[in-house]
Amino acid sequence: MPVPGLLQPLSGFPLAALAVTRGGREPGQVVVYWANAEDARAALATLLQNRHLTPASTSKLEHLGGVIAVFQLPTPQAASGLREQLHKEYPAAAVDFNTRYRPLAQSTGQPRIYLPIKVDQPKQTVSSAAASGIRIGIVDGPIAPISALHGVKITRKNFLADADIAAQTSHATAIAALIAGQDQAVGFFGVAQKATLFSAEIMRAIGTDELTSSASLILALDWLLSENVQIINLSLGGPGDLVMAKAIARLASMAVLVIAAAGNGGPAAAPAYPAAYPGVIAVTATDAADAAYAQANRGSYVTLAAPGVDIWVPDAEYGHYVTGTSFSAAVVTAASALLLAQSPQSSPKDMSQRLCRGARDLGARGSDPIFGCGMLQIGAALREDRSRGPLNSVAIGSGLL
Repeated sequence: MPVPGLLQPLSGFPLAALAVTRGGREPGQVVVYWANAEDARAALATLLQNRHLTPASTSKLEHLGGVIAVFQLPTPQAASGLREQLHKEYPAAAVDFNTRYRPLAQSTGQPRIYLPIKVDQPKQTVSSAAASGIRIGIVDGPIAPISALHGVKITRKNFLADADIAAQTSHATAIAALIAGQDQAVGFFGVAQKATLFSAEIMRAIGTDELTSSASLILALDWLLSENVQIINLSLGGPGDLVMAKAIARLASMAVLVIAAAGNGGPAAAPAYPAAYPGVIAVTATDAADAAYAQANRGSYVTLAAPGVDIWVPDAEYGHYVTGTSFSAAVVTAASALLLAQSPQSSPKDMSQRLCRGARDLGARGSDPIFGCGMLQIGAALREDRSRGPLNSVAIGSGLL
């Protein structure tokens, strides 16, 4: 008699297994729940006597009340037949397949990577060949030596004082990975693999805050110029100042493309600098549905949009999701490297126009303060017909080209 089994815990089917196995139900299993323990005892005794059917496990529910029993059948068809029979014979009981449930969280088996489709990213073989030799400057914190950056040439210079505490590596590492990293196991490929990176490490930690100064930023820019970088990524922002304005104005007069994050202060925030300085490409962020990032700055200085919400990036362990205009700026930086490799003689003005000519319009028709000239489309920018000539009024920073 299976009656003593009523006091056994449900065995053989741990919850952990239910969470990780695939499919909609446990193979060949039927589960029955009687709200009344006496009804369960009588039913189980009848099934044993008349059909020689014993449950694989039974449990008396001390707090919920009633009894639950799991029957294991040799085939799904047999399970389906038993389910129908028990449903008819015991209408007061709940009878069904032993259905699987899973945590409603992002699977760690395969990340959701939507970036390549949104920006029409070329295949990795194309981007690797195209970006080879392009020199990109990253002004940020330290970059961690993760496996996704193995093989990427990174020249580093630390601008911190001896007493300073370096910022965490997560932000700068994500920027570097989006530009040039790769994790083939999960299908992650930076937009400009094989680009050469120059990391100016200027971010320091003060308590839980991470920051730098105008002086450090200017020294970093000066070093990057000495290394002959062609593109500079500035995934940082602040209120701006006269010294920084002067330095960026000097930089804008040179053959170096400067790309900056538009800011994460929200729609009503004041312009973020250096993104809002003339001559800088200011990049805002969008999500997987092409909606504007809720915390992104808005304004006439916004040049272009790129995905920047819930973007998966590799790290020292597995990977994680990041959000912010910092990361959309990195995507545009990498895309610019592909364009520059195709047309090495292009000026920053030419590059900006090509990016906007290829962009997919979002929001109000034409350039607007939310999305700029639209969503970055790398393939379209690479394929664009140069015979069309330059646009007359593509917003770059707060000025027009």
